[in-house]
Amino acid sequence: SRSAQTRDAGFVSAATMAADIGASPLPTPAGPAAALGPSAAVLQVHRLRDFRATPASGSNGRARWQQSMGSLELRLLLRGSPWEGTSPDEFQVRLCEQGLRVANRQRPEASDAFLKESLCGDFPREVLVGSSWWTLEADVERREHMLVVHLTKAKDGSWPAPFREGALVEARELSSDWTALRPGGAAQSRGAALEEADLGLQASELFEELVESQTEDFVTLRLLLKQNGLEQARRSVPMSRLWGLDLTEDNLRVFLRSRGGVTLLSGRFGGRVQPAQTEWGMVKVTREVSGGACETRPALEIQLRKATDYRHAWDPLLVRDAQGIEVPAVGAAADNAPERKLPLDAPLGELDVDADSSRFLELEGQEARTPTEHAMELKTRGDDCFKRRQWDAAIELYGRALGFTPDAEAVLSNRSAALAEAGQYQAALDDALRAAEVAPQWPKAYFRQGVALRALRRYDMAISVFSEGLARDPKNPSWKREIEDTEAKKAVRQATRGPRR
Repeated sequence: SRSAQTRDAGFVSAATMAADIGASPLPTPAGPAAALGPSAAVLQVHRLRDFRATPASGSNGRARWQQSMGSLELRLLLRGSPWEGTSPDEFQVRLCEQGLRVANRQRPEASDAFLKESLCGDFPREVLVGSSWWTLEADVERREHMLVVHLTKAKDGSWPAPFREGALVEARELSSDWTALRPGGAAQSRGAALEEADLGLQASELFEELVESQTEDFVTLRLLLKQNGLEQARRSVPMSRLWGLDLTEDNLRVFLRSRGGVTLLSGRFGGRVQPAQTEWGMVKVTREVSGGACETRPALEIQLRKATDYRHAWDPLLVRDAQGIEVPAVGAAADNAPERKLPLDAPLGELDVDADSSRFLELEGQEARTPTEHAMELKTRGDDCFKRRQWDAAIELYGRALGFTPDAEAVLSNRSAALAEAGQYQAALDDALRAAEVAPQWPKAYFRQGVALRALRRYDMAISVFSEGLARDPKNPSWKREIEDTEAKKAVRQATRGPRR
């Protein structure tokens, strides 16, 4: 059904958190089937495909909207005589990374009354045009239609609303790169190819440990992940479109939404749960390692509410199947991230090298005393590889450093530079955006964003972030040169492509 397509493409409702519910066995991607027990065929299956965003839903004009971390969907009901006999051919849906414009030229009065106030606006953040879509659903019996616009976010996150407040920016000023979307569902968008993407990962390259805990009311499972494997996956897809979680009252399966459907964990609970009340998302887990130091690891956390008659201690909590990777269960870990203390004064465009890096080189082969010292030693080695143009080695070392200090903006900046040199521009942009989140007043983060955006040929956004950097660092003449260079590349592209419909 179209509703199933919508949810699997990343749509989430406030009630089900992207769960698609059906009375069928858990879906089996290519590869070995997950063992679900004899009752699987008659139990309702809840399929979670995205993470909850806040706020989960709201209204804009006469349209209702709902969002997940990876997408946002607008739905506008068209009913009554002004819309009788309407069809998709009448609508013009134009989209760019920064805004949406919807019109119906055959019904101008209705268009202004319904569409302009409800489905036209400038986004608070960017969307992926090629993975977004729209469709017109018809209810013949009720003689009404539902206009649906599905937007795929360029970066995972919660939006306060679909559009920024205030008057619309003129389309030509907002962007020079508008696309007229043709009607069609998720299957017609480029995002539909995600399930067939080959991440090139085995379960053992991504999943390290399972942390189990429970209270009288809840079960919490944390899948501790390997930083390098997660970074490899992130270069292909955002986190919101990487994981799949299928649940019945007494079974679960966690897998990668990719070609082959790699199963990370599957098994049967020691009791029963209420699948519709499941919460899940990405967290950071800090734990002690050798020498008394701590390291921070990413983890996929799943919290399940026990069914009413099963609110007691379960032993065992989860019996894992052979299809899931067998890993030792350990006790719960703390969530306190290490303190961030890294310099912010590196010149524009250059590598962020620490003034006292020689001291950390001396730590190689010794046991560093703190997470920061672990990270700085790894960063210094990464800087050395960068200077020798050994991009892959530098990326790997910076990733290990971020395992100890995940909010170190200088490490994120340097890895962004290495990724850009290696031609991995989207991953470079992701790191630069994260650096800007950690240090929003640091000009270097905006330089890294601009470089990556320009390489991705997203010239308008590159000019915008270079301008943000100029506002924070007005005495540096490099910003104007970067803006001029980007404008020149944009002009060349427009000249070679010609007008775009």
